[in-house]
Amino acid sequence: MTDRVDAIIIGAGAAGLAAARDLSGSGKTIVILEARQRIGGRIFTHHEPNIPLPIELGAEFIHGYAEETFKIVEAAGLLAYELPDDHWMSAHGKLRRDSNFWQSLNRVLRRIPERAHDISFAEFLKKQKSLPPRLKRIATDFAEGYNAAHADRISAASMRKSDDEQDEPKQYRIANGYDALIEWLRAGLDPARSTLHLGSEVTEVKWRRGSVDVATRRGETFRAQAAVITIPIGVWKSPHAIRFDPPLREKERAVAKVEVGHVVKIIFGFREPFWDRDQTFVHASDPFMPTWWTTSPVHASLLTGWAGGHAADRLLAVGDIAGRALQSMESVFGVSRRAINSKLEWARMCNWQAEPFSRGAYSYAGIGGQHAHETLARHVSGTLFFAGEATTSGETGTVAGAIATGRRAAKQLLKQGRSQ
Repeated sequence: MTDRVDAIIIGAGAAGLAAARDLSGSGKTIVILEARQRIGGRIFTHHEPNIPLPIELGAEFIHGYAEETFKIVEAAGLLAYELPDDHWMSAHGKLRRDSNFWQSLNRVLRRIPERAHDISFAEFLKKQKSLPPRLKRIATDFAEGYNAAHADRISAASMRKSDDEQDEPKQYRIANGYDALIEWLRAGLDPARSTLHLGSEVTEVKWRRGSVDVATRRGETFRAQAAVITIPIGVWKSPHAIRFDPPLREKERAVAKVEVGHVVKIIFGFREPFWDRDQTFVHASDPFMPTWWTTSPVHASLLTGWAGGHAADRLLAVGDIAGRALQSMESVFGVSRRAINSKLEWARMCNWQAEPFSRGAYSYAGIGGQHAHETLARHVSGTLFFAGEATTSGETGTVAGAIATGRRAAKQLLKQGRSQ
């Protein structure tokens, strides 16, 4: 057993590192336990010498002007650039620009009643008899793509949009790569007060007020006054989930009402583009890979395919993911497979459902679970604190949400320490 520290951080993703940075900077001694052999969690950036842009196999976008994220972008001297809000619809291999994408979507989302018995988003759409099928399809694709959700599982109430919410949310990328943000968080740890252990999968947390003992699969034991738990919702739901002693019944009930997003993301590199460089997002009714995006406004020969929800399930069931994605590309862009293959150089992907320390993409509220994220956020007895994108209802599924909740957990822990 190691020496007792002030806090143990479980997980070295954006949430865990944000909490660790603030705690060590406030004079607390900490240990960070990360199951993977790398930091970053669901941020997973590849840099390859012959490829001009970072390859983001996990998180890629900053959604809106996310304050916590942009604070780091500015402090670290990173370059974040805005994407054109440019949406194209594909039908029978023909592409047309949709300048009313967000207006059409919001027309649907604003119909969701503010206070009503919660149902699935699919069931809500079924009840909207006056909505044109095209709008229902756009809304379904949004729920399953943007939210990585199954439309028949996601809470309709969680998708409601108020009249004062921004119609056209801005999107940004970090030109340096999202891992630059992770590295800035790690570099800010006080080396005299923090220790990072990679390959340390936590199996058990024994706790009582003011004391925590944490055991790992490789036989290590760590002791602290408190712990910050930042594990993804897919790990919470896993048969191999961390065992808490005594159990956290309120958290278990909340976890049961939060779903795990399913995603397949695959990036293709070409010798030269066959698409219009000014296109940004391309949407289609393709059952396997309905969403594509380019590197616009940067000119590069990379094309990303994205399947969420049921499309991801269908794609994973096929087996040959790259081959099936290329068939979808052929159909969506109206370009022959021969022309695509003649320019194709490589493909990269990560199956987050199969990744044992994620077991899915980001979270979303299930039916009746629109308040479950808030329950997950509450600390237990001033001893166990919780962070990660699944513990925020306002920024669920985002890196900004992970960072903000990590800082929130650190603030709660520090406040608790002062009151004791």
